[in-house]
Amino acid sequence: MLKFGSVQLDMPFIQAPLSGYTDYPMRILARRFGCPLTFTGVMLDKIALHHKALNKRKFQPMDDEHPVGAQILGDDPGVMAQAAEKFIEVGYDLIDLNFACPAPKVLRRARGGHLMQKPSFIRETFLRTREKVNRPVFMKIRAGYDGSQAAEDDFWTICQNAAADGVDMLAIHGRSVVQKYRGKADWTRIAEVKKRFPSLIVFGSGDVLDPETALARLKNTGVDGVIVARGAVGNPWIFQEIRALWNGREKPQSPTLAEQGHLMLEHFEMICATRLEQKAVPYFRKFMAGYSKRHPERKKTLLALMACKTRKAVIAAIEERYGLC
Repeated sequence: MLKFGSVQLDMPFIQAPLSGYTDYPMRILARRFGCPLTFTGVMLDKIALHHKALNKRKFQPMDDEHPVGAQILGDDPGVMAQAAEKFIEVGYDLIDLNFACPAPKVLRRARGGHLMQKPSFIRETFLRTREKVNRPVFMKIRAGYDGSQAAEDDFWTICQNAAADGVDMLAIHGRSVVQKYRGKADWTRIAEVKKRFPSLIVFGSGDVLDPETALARLKNTGVDGVIVARGAVGNPWIFQEIRALWNGREKPQSPTLAEQGHLMLEHFEMICATRLEQKAVPYFRKFMAGYSKRHPERKKTLLALMACKTRKAVIAAIEERYGLC
């Protein structure tokens, strides 16, 4: 049992904050299948300072999804700390500070992964956030900015500061910022952090696409927990499977086609409830790729789903491909 303030995890496997993915529908489905903790997609700190924006449904947690964390992105320690305070006020259970995002538009604005080059900025942001909130504060970083010695030194300074300052959990993605998502995640680097700073709670991230890999990463690295990112997109069942293996049981059978289809329809309807049809359909496409991986005719199914341009067409395609007609 891992405990962060009032937040308790009954297994050390959680869903990553994914920009453009981990909205309420994805979070609540992950919870249903056994995920003990989910997060928002990354939210710009300045959003929280606009009262009207923060009142919007998409920026607030629902009563049935706790515990849930708010992930914050920014370029000013004071503003990020103020944003953390506001997100706690609207009901989030913890704060996750993003210093890892490798998206070009984020780096150009000196946010996210760009800040891996500024250990003092990261430290100040955490300390000022800690002063503002009485809830757990996590940090997300990468295994360095690039492959240079300067980046190596900055990385270890960030980790040393995190351990010294009492960061509640340090999440590390095993690629550098400049790598983005190319190549393989380096879990040896993540394991080394835990070895050097045994009192620091370390969660690892990168290339966890199936339950077997999740368990192996935890066992072989000595980290405290594992974060599932892309492996959970269109695949909430992965948490049910991880939980079974974690508890020493056999992995459950894959959901039937009908079960898959019904869940897809439910997920799509939740999206349609908060978005106009012309936005809901293209938004759901990125989940279709994940869902279709379990279909025995994956490619044919994915092509049929991707061709849909209306809500009615999406529903019809799911019903046909998953035997719900």
